[in-house]
Amino acid sequence: PPRTSGELVVALRSHGHSPINSSVQSNGGRSHQAIEALGEAVPNTELFRRLAARMGFSEPVFRRTDDDMIAESFDWSAPAMEGITVESLKEKGWQRLNVPTPDQYAPHAEGNFPTPSGKVEFKASLAENGNFVVPLFRQGSNEYQPGDPVDPLPHYIPPRESIRSNPELAAKYPLSMLSPKSHAYLNSSSANLEFHRKVQKEPNVLIHPEDAEERGISSGDYVRVFNDRGGFTVRAKVDKSMFPGLVVSNCGAWRDQMAGSTTVAAVNPSVFGDLGNCPTFSDTLVQIETR
Repeated sequence: PPRTSGELVVALRSHGHSPINSSVQSNGGRSHQAIEALGEAVPNTELFRRLAARMGFSEPVFRRTDDDMIAESFDWSAPAMEGITVESLKEKGWQRLNVPTPDQYAPHAEGNFPTPSGKVEFKASLAENGNFVVPLFRQGSNEYQPGDPVDPLPHYIPPRESIRSNPELAAKYPLSMLSPKSHAYLNSSSANLEFHRKVQKEPNVLIHPEDAEERGISSGDYVRVFNDRGGFTVRAKVDKSMFPGLVVSNCGAWRDQMAGSTTVAAVNPSVFGDLGNCPTFSDTLVQIETR
C-alpha cells in the first residue's frame, strides 16, 4: 500500500505563506517523517520504479529517486530561494523564503500586473475577443477549459439546479443544499479517528424553522435527504440562521458514521464546473422527509 502523509519523504512548496516545508531525507539519514512506514508500505514513486523495472523499462526517467525529483521541482536559482538547498532543508525541516516581511512587501505598488494594461482590470481585456483561457492553474493543469465566449466583466452565473434556473426539477426537490467542509476533518481524512469524531459530532442537516415546520421536522429527528441521484439519512437540526429554502450538511463523514449506508455524496451531481473539471458540490436540489 502507499504510505500515509506522515510516512512520506516529500518537499512542500509554500501555500500562501513564506516558509517552504520539507520532510526530505537521504538514504539511511534521519528524516522529518512523523513515523516510520508501517508494514510494507512504500511511496507511490517507489512502487512506480519497481513496476517499471519489472516491466523492462530502462529509460532514466524510471530510475529517478525521490531526491532527484525534489531537486528538479524547484528553481533553486530564484532570488526567493537564496540560501535554500535540498541539504539545508533536510537539516532544518523548513526554511523561510527570501521575501520581504509583510510590512515591507508590496509587489504591485507600482502596478506590474500580468495584464495587457499592467493594471488591475475589472473589465478583462484578455476576454474581449470572445473567449478566454486562464493561465496555468495552481495545481498544474490548464486542461478542461471549454474556451467558450465569456463576459469580460464579472457577472453572475446561475447554478444548474435552482428554483429559478430549473423550476421543473425544483418542483420535486425544492431545497438547495450546500455541503461545505467539516471543521474537524480534511475532506474525509481523519473522519475515522475518535478524537476528530468527538469534535465534529454526529452528522446532521441544518434546516430553517419554516422548512422544518412544513415537513413536520423537529431537531433531533432522523430525516432522509434525497433527490433523483440518491439519498442519505441524518439527524435534523432546526436552525434559524439558515435561509428558507436552503439546507446544509457537511461533507467528510464516513459511511459507518451515517444512519444509513450512504453519505452526502449520494445526492451531489457528477457534472463538472466550467474551469478545470472542478466538482459542483453546492449545485444541488434536494427534498427532505421524516424517516
